Amino acid sequence: MEDAILDATWAELATGGYSHLTFEAVAKRAGTSRPVLYRRWPTRASLACAAIVRHIRRNPLIVPDLGNLRDEVCLLMRRFADRSPPQLLHLIFEMSEDMAVEKTSFMDARFQDAPLQQIIERAIARGEAVKEKVTARVLRVPLSLALHEAVISGQQISDGSIAEIVDQIFLPLVRPDRQ
Repeated sequence: MEDAILDATWAELATGGYSHLTFEAVAKRAGTSRPVLYRRWPTRASLACAAIVRHIRRNPLIVPDLGNLRDEVCLLMRRFADRSPPQLLHLIFEMSEDMAVEKTSFMDARFQDAPLQQIIERAIARGEAVKEKVTARVLRVPLSLALHEAVISGQQISDGSIAEIVDQIFLPLVRPDRQ
């Protein structure tokens, strides 16, 4: 039943956005009742967050070993941008007021760090990145900047912008000083 509810919630978010998300519409789509939803998710924001996090975790960004950090990070960012069109990213802004009231955030989900963590581990093994320079915040930099640009511009991030973020911001943060 939880899968059906979260699938229904994701479908409602994708079609109508957070502002049109209702427990009634989710319950109807999932074939259940509103009290069933409220027992597990007391607020609209908690239900939406659960659906978004589940969707992201079920659709991981996988980047093969391309032999170098730059190409792998660029591919990750392109896949991230392709998977996250601006209209879906707008959900975060729609949800922000409710999330602030509930003192919740997507930071706890930690779904953005995993794909880059694997890439960085390979880069460290190849000598392209310094382990001590790689913090949780540094790992969030490239995808956070891509997300920011897509939300602010309302358009998908370009390959040129991806290259600029990787070359001018991210790589200097993690590379050995000699490179």
